Amino acid sequence: MVKEIKNCGLICKIIGIVFIALLVVLTGYYLAATNEKMKQSNSIGKENNIITVTKKGTVYTTPNLVKVSFSIITEEKKVGDALKNNSQKSNSVIETLKSQGVGESDIKTIYFNVYPLYEWRKNSIDIYSTGTRVLVGYEARQTIEVRIRDIEKVSNIIESSVSAGANEVGDLNFIVENEDIFKTQARTKAIIDAKNEAYKTAQTLGVKLGDIVSFTESTYIPFDYLKAASSSDLGMGSAESSIASGENKIEVTVNISFKIK
Repeated sequence: MVKEIKNCGLICKIIGIVFIALLVVLTGYYLAATNEKMKQSNSIGKENNIITVTKKGTVYTTPNLVKVSFSIITEEKKVGDALKNNSQKSNSVIETLKSQGVGESDIKTIYFNVYPLYEWRKNSIDIYSTGTRVLVGYEARQTIEVRIRDIEKVSNIIESSVSAGANEVGDLNFIVENEDIFKTQARTKAIIDAKNEAYKTAQTLGVKLGDIVSFTESTYIPFDYLKAASSSDLGMGSAESSIASGENKIEVTVNISFKIK
């Protein structure tokens, strides 16, 4: 028994020595790898010492153009009558638009469709009757998109077009023509503010700005829509109705990165 204990002690000593040696090797490898990573990190930091600034430039401007769509919807028992009546009403709406000063190039058809109308009729008063789908007529629909350049006439043009045969008016939105001019103004404001902010930051940090290393921008132009309305909602025949254009906001956001000297 004593001999076995002595042999175990010798084996345990050998295992302990091997474990210590392995631990030393692993520790050395870990320290070497960590030191290399720190060197790489320092190198990357030196190459990418930058100041990044994000600023917004906003310009408000009054719209000078209105887009609106008029839908002419006709229902008749015969497809030929639906097409004929719809065409007559559409022509009447177009002529009314022209008489209100809308140019021919500012009027275009963007949708036209004819489809059958069905009704579901039961074969008997039995509540379990499956019934039958019956063709009762046809619907012709034509949608005209109009650009109105005289914003003061928008209300009158809508009312006269509804009186001429338009059943629905929708997608009315106020637009700024030559939008790029105002985008440039907003961009210039954002860039100037970004440069000033970058210089202030550099002074606070006690460093100097170098060249611009990256530049990105995004533009945001929200639109307010007056959604589709029926002729009854528009107040046909009422000269008191009016539509206010307000102002459109054009916003440009810039993101500029400067290298630190």
